[in-house]
Amino acid sequence: MKNLQTFVIALPLLIVSSLASAVSVSGNIALTSDYIWRGMTQSAGGPAVAGGFDLSTDSGFYIGTWGSSVQFSDGTAVDTTELELDVYLGYGADIADNVSIDVGYITYTYPGATDANFDEAYIGFDIYGFGISYAAGIDGAADYVSVGYGIDAGPGSFSIAYGDYEDTSNDFLIGYDWGVGGDFGIGVYYYDLEMDDGTADSGVTLTISYAP
Repeated sequence: MKNLQTFVIALPLLIVSSLASAVSVSGNIALTSDYIWRGMTQSAGGPAVAGGFDLSTDSGFYIGTWGSSVQFSDGTAVDTTELELDVYLGYGADIADNVSIDVGYITYTYPGATDANFDEAYIGFDIYGFGISYAAGIDGAADYVSVGYGIDAGPGSFSIAYGDYEDTSNDFLIGYDWGVGGDFGIGVYYYDLEMDDGTADSGVTLTISYAP
């Protein structure tokens, strides 16, 4: 954990030093029937609009921001916000044939409900389609571990994942994504959530995205 935090603290300097290499900028926007994050709705079961921008270098470093409309009604301070805005930076690269790594740091912010803000340092590996990731919550925030598998299937890709959110919940996700007309994408997902307090939720969501 200490080594991971040390690495991500050094990432801004590494990114700046890598800017001499080729830089690319990309953007995306999406509409979803329900914003599901780690099995939990972030939009009170209703639709949400999201989008973001990324700057990346050919050496593997990246920095970006992503935001989404949100709606909460759990009686906490976060009920006062209608926006989630995330900022992240990291490094991703192939480290062997069919093996890649992604490590970085992300800040989740909720304008108007700053008490809900939190940070995570994360690391993930993809090995022949099998993925495992670990997000370490900073300053007492809960950790999250997930494992999954993705494979090309027909015109799109099929994925399955399981996650465990420390002292909070566990979730299961099955999804199918495919591209339409080059820049558009469609995703259909089934999620199943079990909270540590015994409550549960499940459903199907539809997401339409555009990434020119």
